[in-house]
Amino acid sequence: MGMHWTEVKDEIEQEIDRIWTEEPIEVTLSKKGYFPGRAGAAHGNYFGNMFFQVSELQGLGPYIIEPLMYQAIADDSFDVEHIKKMFIFTYYRKCKLLGDEDPNGAPAAWFNVPKAWQFYNHVVDSFDTIDNKKDLKDLLWSWFGYLTRMYRWFATVFPWEVCGQLMPVITSVEEAEELVRLAKIGDEVLHARI
Repeated sequence: MGMHWTEVKDEIEQEIDRIWTEEPIEVTLSKKGYFPGRAGAAHGNYFGNMFFQVSELQGLGPYIIEPLMYQAIADDSFDVEHIKKMFIFTYYRKCKLLGDEDPNGAPAAWFNVPKAWQFYNHVVDSFDTIDNKKDLKDLLWSWFGYLTRMYRWFATVFPWEVCGQLMPVITSVEEAEELVRLAKIGDEVLHARI
């Protein structure tokens, strides 16, 4: 049996307090391109790693899974055991990828977020101490707080300017006409009968 759910909640809350205004070392290492677990580095860069960190934490936290879990908690057709299973089914693989060591011998957390995996395991191990939705919701509130805070850190340091330089706004009639010309050619090619 793991920790009591209140101990897990306290552990997560302490981490949230620590990283609220101080950039976590996990984020600092990532923005500098240091991934001790050797994740990614496609084509010799770590852009994809950082994109993954932003998008996965956004989905696991505030924008997709958090609202889903709160809806399940509020729905009388889901009991506390269903929601615990949903948590495991939803988070196991992603948290393992974010924060566990790669089975092929990587020496550190695969995507530099070891506490996502640590806290996931502590939450699951504490499920035996939760027998009602109120307590589960209270614990998950802290879990989501951690994921959201990490997402916001990664979104803050992500090199958005790189994307912006490659996607200029169309500002002239000539540029728009060129796009129309290319669209017509593309349409002819895509609809050509062979």
